Order: sequence, then C-alpha cells, then structure tokens
Amino acid sequence: MFRLRDHIVSLVAVFLALGLGIIIGTGFSEDMLVTQQRLLIEQLTSDFQLMRQERSQLQANIQALTRDLSLWDQYHQALYPHIVAGALNDKKIALIYHATSIPQDLLTLLQDAQAELCSVIGIAEKTVLGTETKNVGRALASLTAAGSCSEAEEKQLADFLAREVITIDIQSAARPDTLLLLVGERQALDQRMLTELSQCCRQGSINLVGLEWSSIKNSWLTELKKQGFSTIDNVDTVFGQYSLLSVLQGSSGNFGIKQAAEEFIASFQGG
Repeated sequence: MFRLRDHIVSLVAVFLALGLGIIIGTGFSEDMLVTQQRLLIEQLTSDFQLMRQERSQLQANIQALTRDLSLWDQYHQALYPHIVAGALNDKKIALIYHATSIPQDLLTLLQDAQAELCSVIGIAEKTVLGTETKNVGRALASLTAAGSCSEAEEKQLADFLAREVITIDIQSAARPDTLLLLVGERQALDQRMLTELSQCCRQGSINLVGLEWSSIKNSWLTELKKQGFSTIDNVDTVFGQYSLLSVLQGSSGNFGIKQAAEEFIASFQGG
C-alpha cells in the first residue's frame, strides 16, 4: 500500500537529482565557456600579431616605393631638358579634345618641345551636343586641316559654336602635321562624329594620334587602333608623354597600359 512517507522520499530524491544535475550541468557549461573564451582570445591575439606583421611589411614597401619614386623624379628632372627642349620645333600640332580635359603637363611638353599649336578645339559630351551631329566630324576635319571650312560646314558648326558645346581655343591657317585626338570615356563620346573625323584625316593624309588619360575605364582607343592609328592611353603620365614625343618624331604603335596598348612606352627617338 502506498504510504505518504514513500511519496515524500520519492519527491526528495527527484529534487536531489535535479539539483545534482543543475550543479553538474553548470560546472560543465562554465568549463566550456571558459575554454571557448580562451580559444577566442588566442585566435584574436594571433590575428593581431599577423596584422602587425603585415602592417610592418606594407610600411617597408611604401618606404621603398617612395624612395624609388623620388629617385625616378630626380632622374626625370635631369633627363627632361635634354630630351624635350626643342625636339618638336619644326612640328605643327592640332589638338581636339572630346568629353575630357587637357592634362596641363601635355601642354607644357608641347610648349617645351617648341611645337606649334595651330589648332585647339574642345567638344562637350555627347549628351550636351545633341543628336544632330552628322557631318560635324567632317567639318571639324576641314577646319583643323585647312584653318577654314566650306560655307555648308560653317553652317553645320554654327549652332554648336553658339551654344559653346564646341569651342575653338586656338585657330590658325597653318596646316598641322599631326592631329592629337584626346577622348574621354566611351559612353560620353559621339562615336559617329569621331569616326567621321578619323576617316577624313585618313583621306586627307593627316597623321592622327589617339590619346586618353590613364584613369579612363571604358577606352575608345581600340577603334582608332583598328583603323591603323597610333594610340597612347596614359598621356597624363611621364611615360605616356615620352611615348607621345617619340610618336611625334616618327614612331608609330599603340602604347600604354590598357587593352589597345601593345607596348608600355615607345622607343626613344631623340638625339
């Protein structure tokens, strides 16, 4: 027969078992937590030491590169006058820039080389120009090559000049030996107009050289390369400017750091 004492003993045993389980479980949980924390601290310490080593290596690399850059700059400053001064004193240059700006160092190079800038024309981005640009490239080619264009071509350019989306910064009657075509990002260009311009240059036996800033991501110079023109895709750098100097002295090819480039820098032509 079930007795009250047996019931009490059973309840006490259950509670003792529960208490013992809680004590044992808590002990195990605390041990596991401490172990996990210790492993985490060890991993963080290891990662921190690795980061310190990597930072030290990067700092050493930066110091080496800074030293090399300083030495290169000194070398460039010493070499520049001997290579550049007067190197283009018999050259007549035209410059058209579209959807971009002209690197100041490029103008300085042409000035120091004593090239004659007979034409400088700026063209705004495609979205600003509008859609009615057919034959504009042909008109610009005539204006650049001859210093003037036909009456029909003048009418073609009149609206663009009035809106100042095409600007004539310099213009003379001298016929250029070379047209430098400096372009921006492909998506900002009126490619039909540029194709007209390049085809007219080829038909008129005008040497054309395609130029870009090194920062341009979506290059259009591959199109000029297909047509057989020389290109330089890093004309804002010392290396690109030396390549340009060499091309203007008679070299040809595709130079720079992008897809259209076949060599990093042109061979030296000076003397």
